Amino acid sequence: MVDSKSKRGLSPFIGKTIAVLIAVVVLSVILGVLYAKSVVNRLTDAQPAPLPTVQLPEIHMFQLHDRVDTFRDAVKDGDPAAPLALSADELNALIESDPQFAALKNHLFVTIDGSTLGAQISFPAEDLGLRLRGRYVNATGVFDVGLTNKELNVMAQSLLVKGKPLPTQFMRQILGRNLAEKLNQDPKTVTGLSKLKSIEVKDGKLVITPRK
Repeated sequence: MVDSKSKRGLSPFIGKTIAVLIAVVVLSVILGVLYAKSVVNRLTDAQPAPLPTVQLPEIHMFQLHDRVDTFRDAVKDGDPAAPLALSADELNALIESDPQFAALKNHLFVTIDGSTLGAQISFPAEDLGLRLRGRYVNATGVFDVGLTNKELNVMAQSLLVKGKPLPTQFMRQILGRNLAEKLNQDPKTVTGLSKLKSIEVKDGKLVITPRK
Protein backbone atom coordinates (compact mmCIF):
# COMPACT_ATOMS: atom_id res chain seq x y z
CA MET A 1 0.00 0.00 0.00
CA VAL A 2 1.11 3.58 -0.63
CA ASP A 3 1.49 5.40 2.69
CA SER A 4 -0.13 8.75 3.46
CA LYS A 5 3.10 10.66 2.99
CA SER A 6 3.47 9.52 -0.61
CA LYS A 7 -0.11 10.58 -1.34
CA ARG A 8 0.36 14.16 -0.27
CA GLY A 9 0.40 15.24 -3.87
CA LEU A 10 2.76 16.87 -6.31
CA SER A 11 4.44 20.23 -6.02
CA PRO A 12 2.45 23.14 -7.50
CA PHE A 13 4.70 23.52 -10.52
CA ILE A 14 4.63 19.80 -11.35
CA GLY A 15 0.87 19.81 -11.02
CA LYS A 16 0.61 22.88 -13.23
CA THR A 17 2.87 21.30 -15.82
CA ILE A 18 0.48 18.38 -16.15
CA ALA A 19 -2.65 20.50 -15.87
CA VAL A 20 -1.49 22.77 -18.68
CA LEU A 21 -1.92 19.84 -21.06
CA ILE A 22 -5.63 20.08 -20.50
CA ALA A 23 -5.64 23.87 -20.78
CA VAL A 24 -3.78 23.67 -24.08
CA VAL A 25 -6.20 21.32 -25.80
CA VAL A 26 -9.30 22.78 -24.20
CA LEU A 27 -8.33 26.32 -25.12
CA SER A 28 -7.62 25.22 -28.67
CA VAL A 29 -11.03 23.60 -29.00
CA ILE A 30 -12.94 26.41 -27.31
CA LEU A 31 -11.38 28.96 -29.66
CA GLY A 32 -13.01 27.13 -32.53
CA VAL A 33 -16.38 26.16 -31.06
CA LEU A 34 -19.26 28.24 -32.38
CA TYR A 35 -22.82 27.47 -31.44
CA ALA A 36 -24.08 26.88 -34.95
CA LYS A 37 -25.41 23.32 -35.08
CA SER A 38 -23.17 22.25 -37.95
CA VAL A 39 -20.01 23.40 -36.12
CA VAL A 40 -21.10 21.84 -32.83
CA ASN A 41 -21.57 18.49 -34.55
CA ARG A 42 -18.16 18.77 -36.20
CA LEU A 43 -16.25 19.58 -33.01
CA THR A 44 -18.09 17.62 -30.31
CA ASP A 45 -19.44 14.08 -29.84
CA ALA A 46 -22.53 12.56 -28.30
CA GLN A 47 -20.38 10.11 -26.31
CA PRO A 48 -17.07 10.37 -24.40
CA ALA A 49 -14.06 8.78 -26.05
CA PRO A 50 -12.55 5.85 -24.10
CA LEU A 51 -8.99 6.67 -23.04
CA PRO A 52 -6.18 4.17 -22.41
CA THR A 53 -5.23 3.36 -18.82
CA VAL A 54 -1.93 2.53 -17.14
CA GLN A 55 -1.37 0.22 -14.18
CA LEU A 56 2.09 0.08 -12.66
CA PRO A 57 3.23 -2.51 -10.09
CA GLU A 58 2.59 -1.47 -6.50
CA ILE A 59 6.29 -1.22 -5.67
CA HIS A 60 6.81 1.03 -8.69
CA MET A 61 3.94 3.27 -7.57
CA PHE A 62 5.38 3.52 -4.06
CA GLN A 63 8.79 4.47 -5.45
CA LEU A 64 7.22 6.95 -7.87
CA HIS A 65 5.29 8.83 -5.19
CA ASP A 66 8.30 8.80 -2.89
CA ARG A 67 10.56 10.13 -5.66
CA VAL A 68 8.16 12.95 -6.51
CA ASP A 69 7.65 13.90 -2.84
CA THR A 70 11.40 13.90 -2.19
CA PHE A 71 11.99 16.16 -5.19
CA ARG A 72 9.18 18.51 -4.18
CA ASP A 73 10.40 18.86 -0.61
CA ALA A 74 14.00 19.47 -1.67
CA VAL A 75 13.05 22.19 -4.14
CA LYS A 76 10.68 23.79 -1.64
CA ASP A 77 13.42 23.90 1.01
CA GLY A 78 16.12 25.02 -1.41
CA ASP A 79 18.12 21.81 -0.98
CA PRO A 80 20.13 20.23 -3.82
CA ALA A 81 18.04 17.87 -5.94
CA ALA A 82 18.67 15.84 -9.06
CA PRO A 83 16.35 16.41 -12.05
CA LEU A 84 13.00 14.63 -11.84
CA ALA A 85 12.32 12.56 -14.95
CA LEU A 86 8.83 11.13 -15.50
CA SER A 87 7.81 8.79 -18.28
CA ALA A 88 4.39 8.96 -19.90
CA ASP A 89 3.36 5.83 -18.00
CA GLU A 90 4.39 7.45 -14.72
CA LEU A 91 2.53 10.67 -15.52
CA ASN A 92 -0.61 8.71 -16.41
CA ALA A 93 -0.28 6.56 -13.29
CA LEU A 94 -0.11 9.69 -11.16
CA ILE A 95 -3.20 11.11 -12.86
CA GLU A 96 -5.07 7.87 -12.20
CA SER A 97 -3.92 7.33 -8.61
CA ASP A 98 -3.22 10.68 -6.94
CA PRO A 99 -6.24 12.38 -5.29
CA GLN A 100 -4.84 15.75 -6.39
CA PHE A 101 -5.67 14.81 -9.98
CA ALA A 102 -9.02 13.13 -9.37
CA ALA A 103 -10.72 15.59 -11.72
CA LEU A 104 -8.47 14.42 -14.56
CA LYS A 105 -8.96 10.69 -14.14
CA ASN A 106 -10.58 9.13 -17.23
CA HIS A 107 -10.37 12.53 -18.95
CA LEU A 108 -6.66 12.97 -19.76
CA PHE A 109 -4.03 10.61 -21.16
CA VAL A 110 -0.45 11.73 -21.86
CA THR A 111 1.93 10.35 -24.48
CA ILE A 112 5.61 11.11 -25.07
CA ASP A 113 7.47 10.35 -28.27
CA GLY A 114 11.12 11.35 -28.06
CA SER A 115 11.02 15.11 -27.50
CA THR A 116 7.34 15.71 -28.24
CA LEU A 117 4.46 15.50 -25.82
CA GLY A 118 0.94 14.47 -26.73
CA ALA A 119 -2.35 14.54 -24.88
CA GLN A 120 -5.74 12.93 -25.37
CA ILE A 121 -8.75 14.43 -23.61
CA SER A 122 -12.40 13.54 -23.27
CA PHE A 123 -14.50 15.97 -21.25
CA PRO A 124 -18.20 16.79 -21.03
CA ALA A 125 -18.59 20.08 -22.89
CA GLU A 126 -20.35 21.57 -19.88
CA ASP A 127 -17.25 20.95 -17.74
CA LEU A 128 -15.33 23.19 -20.11
CA GLY A 129 -17.79 26.05 -19.82
CA LEU A 130 -19.59 25.25 -23.07
CA ARG A 131 -23.39 25.36 -22.98
CA LEU A 132 -23.74 22.08 -24.81
CA ARG A 133 -25.56 19.60 -22.59
CA GLY A 134 -24.96 15.98 -23.51
CA ARG A 135 -22.00 16.74 -25.80
CA TYR A 136 -18.34 15.79 -25.28
CA VAL A 137 -15.07 17.34 -26.39
CA ASN A 138 -12.78 14.54 -27.59
CA ALA A 139 -9.45 15.82 -28.84
CA THR A 140 -5.77 14.94 -29.23
CA GLY A 141 -2.75 17.15 -29.76
CA VAL A 142 1.04 17.21 -30.01
CA PHE A 143 2.98 19.97 -28.28
CA ASP A 144 6.43 21.44 -27.71
CA VAL A 145 7.06 22.14 -24.02
CA GLY A 146 9.86 24.21 -22.52
CA LEU A 147 10.87 26.82 -19.95
CA THR A 148 12.31 30.17 -21.09
CA ASN A 149 13.13 33.07 -18.76
CA LYS A 150 11.17 31.35 -15.99
CA GLU A 151 8.06 31.11 -18.17
CA LEU A 152 6.42 27.92 -19.35
CA ASN A 153 6.13 27.65 -23.13
CA VAL A 154 3.63 25.28 -24.73
CA MET A 155 3.29 25.42 -28.51
CA ALA A 156 0.85 23.28 -30.50
CA GLN A 157 2.28 21.27 -33.36
CA SER A 158 -1.00 19.68 -34.34
CA LEU A 159 -4.55 19.24 -33.04
CA LEU A 160 -7.21 16.69 -33.90
CA VAL A 161 -10.87 16.89 -32.93
CA LYS A 162 -12.99 13.77 -33.45
CA GLY A 163 -9.97 12.27 -35.17
CA LYS A 164 -9.74 15.04 -37.76
CA PRO A 165 -7.46 18.11 -37.94
CA LEU A 166 -8.90 21.27 -36.47
CA PRO A 167 -10.18 23.48 -39.32
CA THR A 168 -7.50 25.74 -40.80
CA GLN A 169 -9.25 28.96 -39.78
CA PHE A 170 -9.09 27.88 -36.16
CA MET A 171 -5.52 26.52 -36.27
CA ARG A 172 -4.30 29.92 -37.49
CA GLN A 173 -5.32 31.34 -34.11
CA ILE A 174 -3.26 28.74 -32.29
CA LEU A 175 -0.03 28.06 -34.19
CA GLY A 176 2.87 30.18 -32.96
CA ARG A 177 1.00 31.15 -29.80
CA ASN A 178 2.18 30.29 -26.30
CA LEU A 179 -0.82 28.40 -24.94
CA ALA A 180 0.54 28.63 -21.38
CA GLU A 181 0.37 32.43 -21.45
CA LYS A 182 -2.37 32.73 -18.83
CA LEU A 183 -0.76 30.09 -16.66
CA ASN A 184 2.38 32.21 -16.49
CA GLN A 185 0.34 35.02 -14.95
CA ASP A 186 -0.70 32.92 -11.95
CA PRO A 187 1.34 33.98 -8.86
CA LYS A 188 1.66 30.44 -7.50
CA THR A 189 2.86 29.18 -10.87
CA VAL A 190 5.38 32.03 -11.12
CA THR A 191 6.75 31.15 -7.69
CA GLY A 192 7.08 27.47 -8.59
CA LEU A 193 8.65 28.09 -12.00
CA SER A 194 11.18 30.52 -10.49
CA LYS A 195 12.70 27.57 -8.63
CA LEU A 196 13.24 25.59 -11.81
CA LYS A 197 16.07 25.71 -14.29
CA SER A 198 14.25 23.86 -17.05
CA ILE A 199 11.20 21.84 -18.03
CA GLU A 200 11.73 19.79 -21.16
CA VAL A 201 10.61 16.69 -22.96
CA LYS A 202 13.54 14.56 -24.05
CA ASP A 203 14.42 10.93 -24.49
CA GLY A 204 10.81 9.94 -23.90
CA LYS A 205 10.42 11.67 -20.53
CA LEU A 206 9.27 14.92 -19.00
CA VAL A 207 12.36 16.22 -17.22
CA ILE A 208 12.09 18.92 -14.52
CA THR A 209 15.44 20.39 -13.40
CA PRO A 210 15.63 22.64 -10.32
CA ARG A 211 17.85 25.68 -10.00
CA LYS A 212 20.94 25.20 -7.85
